[in-house]
This record gives sequence, C-alpha cells and structure tokens, in this order.
Amino acid sequence: MGERLSLSELGRRLGRAKSGLHKLAANGQIPKGPDGKFDEAEVRAALAANTDPARQQVAFTGVRERENGTRPAALAAVTAQATVEAHLARTRIREILAAEGVTIAEGEELTFNHARTAEKIVQTWERDRAHAEAAGRMIDAATAERRWADEMVKLGAQLLAASGKVAMRNPHMTPHEIASIDQVIRDIMALAAEGRVHAA
Repeated sequence: MGERLSLSELGRRLGRAKSGLHKLAANGQIPKGPDGKFDEAEVRAALAANTDPARQQVAFTGVRERENGTRPAALAAVTAQATVEAHLARTRIREILAAEGVTIAEGEELTFNHARTAEKIVQTWERDRAHAEAAGRMIDAATAERRWADEMVKLGAQLLAASGKVAMRNPHMTPHEIASIDQVIRDIMALAAEGRVHAA
C-alpha cells in the first residue's frame, strides 16, 4: 500500500478540486481508508474506471439490458444528456474566459488548464460579490447578467436531464413516451427563451 494522503494533498497531486474529490469519496466512487486518508494509486485506478465511457456503458447495460439484447431507452437518454451537458459546460467555460479577456483560437480544444482558469475566475466573481453584499453595495449590471446566465445554464441542464431521470426511474416506459416528455420540456424551454411562456 502506498503513502496515505489527506484530501488536500490528494487534490494537489491529481490536479483536482478538493470539493469534487470529497463528493466522489462520499458517493463511494473513490476508496477512502478508515483513517480518512487516501492511497493515490487506488484513487487513480478508481477514477480511470469511473470516467471510462466504455466501462460505464457496459455496467449500465448489464443492469438494464432487455431480454432481446437491445439498448434500453434509459441508456440512450442518459448518453444524450451527457452529450448535452458536456456541450453546455464547454460553452460556459469559453464564455467565462472571454469575459476576462482570455481568447481561445477557433477550433482549439479546451484543456484542463482552461477549465481550472474558468473555475478560478468564477471563484473570484463569487468572492467579489460576497464582499460587495457584505459592504451593502449594489452589483454592476454586467456581473448581474453573468450570474443570471450561470443560473440559466444550470436550470437548463437540469431540465434537459429530466427525461433521462424519468427513464431511469421508470424502466417500463417506452422510448416513445420518454421522447414525448423530452420534447415537451424542450418546447417549454424554447418558448421561455422567446419570452412567450404563459400560464396554462
């Protein structure tokens, strides 16, 4: 067994946020020793297994696959949702970096450093907001707009994930039923974007 590390030291060595590792440990996705410390090699192996799309698909299919061998609707919905959320995340990272003058060339792939920089920027925004509120100051319009955009992205991701969650909780539902729920949600989001949502 290798050296036992604290959560902070583990995060430093892996280049990951301490809060994210804490959630993974709480969910049992990375091994944590009885002393509350971590083995770096064991954690790296667990992370590789948990983030390997092929392994995730095999595990999910092994539980949900129907007798006829076809991929269940729930898996298709989850896969589609993961794609949507990844696109939203990449778009938001680019927006955050652009707001602070960090330019990413057309066609350039986002890297881990881009994501870390965006995270630090958001932390700075949140810290500035907290100081302003503590001092009783009004926030400027640009900051308010950024915060509103962040909340809308989070809400949109949650709404788009709804049909996938329904499919996972109700495996008896048909792909057509799940698709209908997803379409209703998307129609409402489209109307909201156009400012045409009204009470039924």
